[in-house]
Amino acid sequence: MSAKDAILKYLKEKSHEGALQSELYELGYSRSTIAEAIESLESEKIIVRREIGKKAYRVWLIEEAPFPIKGILRLGVLKAVEYPHALLTAKDLEKKHDVRVIVYSSALELTNALALSKVDMACSPLVTQVLFGLLTKSLKIAAGCGFGGSGLIVREELREGLTIGSSELSTMETMLKLFLEKHDLIGKVNVIYFKKPEEMVKSFLEGEIDGLSIWEPYLSKLKKMGFREYRYAEKFGLYPCCTLGVNREFLKTNAEIFKEFMGLYRENTERLEERKGEALELMVNFFGFSENEIKEGLKGFVFDYRLSKEQIEAALERFGLKVFNLDSLLAGRV
Repeated sequence: MSAKDAILKYLKEKSHEGALQSELYELGYSRSTIAEAIESLESEKIIVRREIGKKAYRVWLIEEAPFPIKGILRLGVLKAVEYPHALLTAKDLEKKHDVRVIVYSSALELTNALALSKVDMACSPLVTQVLFGLLTKSLKIAAGCGFGGSGLIVREELREGLTIGSSELSTMETMLKLFLEKHDLIGKVNVIYFKKPEEMVKSFLEGEIDGLSIWEPYLSKLKKMGFREYRYAEKFGLYPCCTLGVNREFLKTNAEIFKEFMGLYRENTERLEERKGEALELMVNFFGFSENEIKEGLKGFVFDYRLSKEQIEAALERFGLKVFNLDSLLAGRV
């Protein structure tokens, strides 16, 4: 293993805590070799250093650094088909700025990364962003992403005694709760939580759970396999699923990049149909879904950057939340 590889492996293990530069000198290479490797990785914009004392530095992978970096945008997205306009915007912005798209499997992990400043902007569930925003005061909601696009899949009939999988503190949990209330099944089914959609789907297919509250393209894929589907939008109308959040410190450090991103984001939402082919290619590359899976999944969403305060309040009310100072969580007009 080269000195560069050893440094990257060590920093990956350290996550957002980073490592003192002096720790890296203990990786089994000469001091000069490590120093040269650090300088090279820094010039390649793979790592970032911060002086924390007299001749003392802490080092992070750029994708793990818990602070915004001037001139760089780290966009976090979930493994879903809800963000074609965000991916197109990242692609457009790459012509002028250093833009990095980071894919997460867990909504909680992604929104936590946004709160920690490990990512600068993120597409994750509205409810999750509101809760983290209230707790940490470190993020704002900038715009809508997709509306609808999720539902409940069950193996056979909907009945008492089922075990249903969901993701915690998310739109999936909110809509599942509403659905169970409508069918008088609150307290009559067992709901268990998963961090990653792949784990939930695997558990369902192996018969460990009887149903799951899931988003696209997993929803359409499971329906095609013959399982019973209940789409939440058909029961309750359109609702905001994920929203585009921004870290407050990023707004201070890279205000111009944020402004450019939002302008392009609005434009790409409105032009989404004419750029659909580009969006499909991006999602195939980032997420590994097939083109057909993505096309089917896209049909379940309505894409809109506009998101009113009233829509947010209604979504939170479904979750049982009343936020009295909602304006403090909004990044200008959404």
